[in-house]
Amino acid sequence: MSDKMTEDEFEAAFAAATELSEYFREIGPDCDVKNKFPKQSIAKFKKSGLVALNVPKEYGGLGADILQTSKIISELSRGDSAITLAYNMHFIMVGMCMGLFSEAQNKEWLGRVADGDIVFGPFSEQRAGFSGLADMTAVPQPEGGWRLYGKKVWGTLSEAANIVTTNATITDADGNLPDTFEERVEQESFFVAEFKVDAKGQGDGVRIERTWDALGMHATGTHTIHFEGFYVPEDGFVCSWRGGAFGVLEWASLMFASIYLGMQYRVLEEARAVLSKKTLGATFGAIAAAETKVANVGHIIDGIGDMASRVELSRRVVHRTCQELVDGYDDNWPVELRFPYIGLAKTFTAENVMYMTKRAMSLVGGSSFRRGAIFERLYRDSAASMFQPLNADQSCTYIGEQLLAPEELSD
Repeated sequence: MSDKMTEDEFEAAFAAATELSEYFREIGPDCDVKNKFPKQSIAKFKKSGLVALNVPKEYGGLGADILQTSKIISELSRGDSAITLAYNMHFIMVGMCMGLFSEAQNKEWLGRVADGDIVFGPFSEQRAGFSGLADMTAVPQPEGGWRLYGKKVWGTLSEAANIVTTNATITDADGNLPDTFEERVEQESFFVAEFKVDAKGQGDGVRIERTWDALGMHATGTHTIHFEGFYVPEDGFVCSWRGGAFGVLEWASLMFASIYLGMQYRVLEEARAVLSKKTLGATFGAIAAAETKVANVGHIIDGIGDMASRVELSRRVVHRTCQELVDGYDDNWPVELRFPYIGLAKTFTAENVMYMTKRAMSLVGGSSFRRGAIFERLYRDSAASMFQPLNADQSCTYIGEQLLAPEELSD
């Protein structure tokens, strides 16, 4: 982006995020209990102006870079991580698309986002998640364009979006997939199109099947999207999926990291609020006192200090990684290691937030295990951090394979 968000503009956006975060905090518990996406939040999200946060100014947006966007997302997540995770899909797709779209597509689609449209991107399929080659097909049409057939299983933000981006493998005219693996990789493509469904989730060649029933992150409304002859015009073709999207996936991994950094802020906040005031009364056992204030108990003090240290380390890792991308430091990394090295910020933050939610429950005690307690919900929501790409196992495999390659060793 040639014209970036200024410090004053960022402060105004951050203030808007703080206000929206408080609203997310207010409605989040009900969304969790009812396992529903808060449609009432859509108007407030658009009114905040944050819908255009990381759209470049030349297309009508606010021009936030990846670090500024990260800070905004963490502030939203401090209010409610599940609702923020839903809108995070919008920020991810805007960031990815502006690096892949043609100039004409940037003007059209990012211009629409600047005017208030919301974009989502379902990519994962049941068989192999995000990394598997797309079984969903894009069948060429005589009049031009393609019709998409298949389903995606992680359609986060589908209930709010007007624009869909997705991947599918281009077939022959009869719908047959390429015969060889190399051809399948070459024909797997990235598309963008207008997304319209009614109140029941039904659209022209597309429908939302409300399947979301997970351990946590209930408010994301991450449903299954069925493509049943969904038409994408010729100008909806963006690029080769593997050769294109994998070069801009920092917008995915670092925005997920930002979600879990914001959740760490919330865990520490809630733990301090409870433990700074909690009194056990007279105790006899491991602790013997006529009046026990837990803020004076050694393992409680150490526990809060440990969590605060993890929050600060996560903040430094996420923000520094974003800043290195802004500064172009990633040019120093082997191209094969760029994405997994960037993703280390996400895996580090994910491991910290899962550790912290468990530790907070242990420190607070049995009351934190009751359904509806903030710690119970944070504990469940943190588990989602294991699944967004790349997870810790995938990162280690990518890095290890590259570093053990004979040609690398010879260098």
